[in-house]
Amino acid sequence: MSLFSWQEGAWSQLTKNNKMHHAYLFVGASGAGLEKFASTFAQSLICNKLKDTNEPCGICQDCQWLLTEHPNLQVIDNSAEDSSSNNISIESIRNLKRFFELSSHQIGGNKVILIHNAESLTLNAANALLKILEEPPENSYLILTTNSISALLPTIISRCLIVSCPKPTNEEARQFLKLEGHENLSSQLPLFNNLPLDLIANQSDNELFETIIEEFKKGKDFELMTIESKWLSGDFSAIISLFQKWIYDIFLFKLTTKSHFFEHKKENIKKLSNNTDISKLIRLVKSVNNIKSISNKPINKELAFDNLMIEYKNIFK
Repeated sequence: MSLFSWQEGAWSQLTKNNKMHHAYLFVGASGAGLEKFASTFAQSLICNKLKDTNEPCGICQDCQWLLTEHPNLQVIDNSAEDSSSNNISIESIRNLKRFFELSSHQIGGNKVILIHNAESLTLNAANALLKILEEPPENSYLILTTNSISALLPTIISRCLIVSCPKPTNEEARQFLKLEGHENLSSQLPLFNNLPLDLIANQSDNELFETIIEEFKKGKDFELMTIESKWLSGDFSAIISLFQKWIYDIFLFKLTTKSHFFEHKKENIKKLSNNTDISKLIRLVKSVNNIKSISNKPINKELAFDNLMIEYKNIFK
């Protein structure tokens, strides 16, 4: 598993020190390759013929096993949990304890546990994990990933070495999209916080987003009748985020004559910004932020969105 180009410097820093820790907490954005970065490190602890860069060789027997299932590596991902909440259960953590208690398949071999999305641990599961961290067996390593470190118990954080997973620069992200054959998506990078993996993963929504933006461009001439059910039938939070960024650029241009998220539509942003009432715009920003904060909760999406669009039409002179 090769690293992304923007991860190479952080990888060098991580692996140049021979002093190992029994627990690591990898923090970053999934769209920047957080899982790959942590998985590569987990595999490097099992590979017995590391490259000069300390990456797993990919050809030894252990690396071949890692392609399917290695007896010395246990991976937990909340998306595989048997619950609608996708939280990591206490039973999953108890199974990890039993895994560490088993002997390695080879003498002196490392045993590694990799837990993705550690912020989804239930409180009981987190406390059970804490007990493992307090008494780690010899030659055992625990690796956690999270994009929300504040959601973890401070006692868990304090027992881990924190590793920051880097984000690509805009140029690195653009080069990556070009190499992957997605150069046409480059202008949308700001919408996805400069995270090319997120952009590629959500490219099926690009056509819908473009349709919605075309309607936003109409400003006070926006027609509520144009709102289609498919706008709101999917990820409502993503639609609100799109509108939030659109409003932010109008507000930003009003203050600085610059835009951030929609540079490729700067002329549209400029025209709308010049025709807005600043006090009404500020109130709309607050309204959008309020809806965004509850967008993942069971609310009347149609009513909430209609009200935002009515308020949006009214900010223009």
